[in-house]
Amino acid sequence: MSKEAILLVGHGSKLDYNKQVLELQAENLRKMGYDDVFIGYNEKTMPLVGEKLSELASMGYDMVYAMPVFIASGVHITRDIPRKLGIPESSDGGVVDFDGHKVTVKYGKALGDDLRIADILHERISDLK
Repeated sequence: MSKEAILLVGHGSKLDYNKQVLELQAENLRKMGYDDVFIGYNEKTMPLVGEKLSELASMGYDMVYAMPVFIASGVHITRDIPRKLGIPESSDGGVVDFDGHKVTVKYGKALGDDLRIADILHERISDLK
């Protein structure tokens, strides 16, 4: 049986608010019934995504759903993060080997083309009126 984890991938920032937002979203997913939710960052904030994936492998996870929490796709989404995850650039995943432990990584896409973003923007605009 597969041991699965969700890895939320954030940009990382020198400001704590960035980390707090990712932690809030991880907690929201846990409340929705996802037990194994973790966070990794592309840069500036610990843990870094590659280190977190390695840790998950050592914990026995063999399926990781890496979900970038970014509005738009760009160099970080298509090149930097896949490299750090050990999967091909511009791909939706692959199999990574950590000291003989194989982990299947399925890599999600940025949030920006989801129509629900417009609903959130609509609410925020209404709040300003």
